[in-house]
Amino acid sequence: MRYLGYIYSIYISLIKLYTIRKKYIKYYLQDTYEVKNVKTLELEPLKKKCTIVIVEKEYDEPFWEYDSILLFSRIGSPLEVIMRPTLAFKEFLWELITKHRPDFVTEELVIQGKKEFYEDNPIAEICRERNVPLYKADMDENAKAYLAASLDERKRKRDEVIKTLARLSRKKSKRIEEIEYLTAYGQYLQYELEEEIKKIDFEVREAWVAMGILKRAKKTKKEKVMGIHLSSPRHTEGVTKLLGSMGVEVIPVKFEKRAIPTPEMKFFPVKVGKSGRAPELEVVPVVKAQAKELPSILFFLDTEKHVSSFDISMAYDTGFDIVVPYGGVGPEEARTIIQDAIFSREPKGLKRSCFLIGGKTLKETEEILAVAKQTMFPPFKTSVIIDPHGAYTTAAAIAAKVEQGVKRIGMEEHGLKAVVLAGTGPVGMATSALLAKLGYEVHLTSRSEEKAKKSADEVLERWKVKVEGVKVSNQQEALEVLKDASVVVATGALGTELVSKETLEELNGKKLMVDVNAVPPPGIAGMMPNHDMEELFDEIYGIGALVVGEFKNRVEKETMIAARSAGEGIFDLEHTFWKARELLTREERKIKLAPIRVAAS
Repeated sequence: MRYLGYIYSIYISLIKLYTIRKKYIKYYLQDTYEVKNVKTLELEPLKKKCTIVIVEKEYDEPFWEYDSILLFSRIGSPLEVIMRPTLAFKEFLWELITKHRPDFVTEELVIQGKKEFYEDNPIAEICRERNVPLYKADMDENAKAYLAASLDERKRKRDEVIKTLARLSRKKSKRIEEIEYLTAYGQYLQYELEEEIKKIDFEVREAWVAMGILKRAKKTKKEKVMGIHLSSPRHTEGVTKLLGSMGVEVIPVKFEKRAIPTPEMKFFPVKVGKSGRAPELEVVPVVKAQAKELPSILFFLDTEKHVSSFDISMAYDTGFDIVVPYGGVGPEEARTIIQDAIFSREPKGLKRSCFLIGGKTLKETEEILAVAKQTMFPPFKTSVIIDPHGAYTTAAAIAAKVEQGVKRIGMEEHGLKAVVLAGTGPVGMATSALLAKLGYEVHLTSRSEEKAKKSADEVLERWKVKVEGVKVSNQQEALEVLKDASVVVATGALGTELVSKETLEELNGKKLMVDVNAVPPPGIAGMMPNHDMEELFDEIYGIGALVVGEFKNRVEKETMIAARSAGEGIFDLEHTFWKARELLTREERKIKLAPIRVAAS
């Protein structure tokens, strides 16, 4: 029993490790597209009317060697002989192209080279005869190779475990505890490998396919574009949804094969040969009705009596069909609401439900989050967003803008001092935590030393990072704490000046200052709400409240969209910061921000 307990604890740790890793898989996948010579995966809605007829093939096109792990491991290579278009399919495609004259045809055939795709492909022959261009719409070869390399490493580790297990099993004196541990570890590695393959083979590949179709539509010099895409059955639904979300009208078409028995035959023969004649096959194209999805519901649990109308509007704008607000929610009310919500839908439908937790204080909202985590269990789990009165999305926006700003003015990124003025509120504490995680020496201030230290202790307890609580009740104390700081964030009450012009004039060296106060007077003298890296004083650069607020709104929207799409996960402060950082990185790819050059004195 002692060994079993030990093995079980290790196994649970591995599962937790996988859960954490899975949370950031999308960022890992995004990073793969930054490798040299790898195209960028980016979907953008078209500005023209576009109709795509998705014709479902009669078989799934092979993608790479890892297909065998998920699809063909029990059948093997003989399956390849039937993976080609039938005469009926080719005749239908001929008639479809002849009748509708599409602007282009696309097909997913990443496993073939250019020569095989255009010369040895029966679809290409039809397109040539009908004078319609045919294009590949599939994953970039370099991206595929990079992803395959990462899977090879996982497969290698799994195979090592399997070989070790086989060797241990052959020994007479078997070490049971080691075998049990390796079995659990091998299962974990296999599960991780399969999940990674599914992620790439479906979500990532389908996004590449959709991007290829949109690219061809965009390049077509017509206001109304009509195209045909030939899709593997397993990708039809995913590509249809992606194109639909980009404003494309999609018409899915599939084939049904119906057997027409001969009069003398009641059943299909076991073997087709002299002993019996196979039934004739009738091949019928069928326009598939789009499956109706359950409405997406956001359950908004707010600890305050009156639920924030701001967040309700934001939720509708990001695509939720229904928003159900609950005010004055405590832990017990939250438990009942969550239980009723998760058990009202079967597990797959539950993925179309989502929870948003809001409130005035961090303590109250985190208590509700803890209840949500306790109440949900596999398979009854879905996405949960926590954003107490917008504090987490605001803090994420501030920290991401700071990270970008210090690079632009040429400051070192690690070991710098950051001061969060009037930082005892939710925004101030969350911002302090993120800056500390980025490597800053953070000083959180308040007019009360006791309150500052208490907030610093709360940051340590909640986010496991150390910040220093400092008393700042006048401009002299402000000057003392700011003189060696590189980053300053003012998170005080509206209309309250925290740093005067005289104090700013006394400061030396490069500094980046952020003010979240949009009501005059500003929290930092001379700061305008629309400042975005404007030079306030010599080598002091500012980011104003409207710039922070606009970016904060975008971060909140993207977080809600991600939660609605993911169907599972906790979208907390750290996740929100990753989303903010991702947004800025995406912008920098489109518009390269030049470094701000400081004139020599």
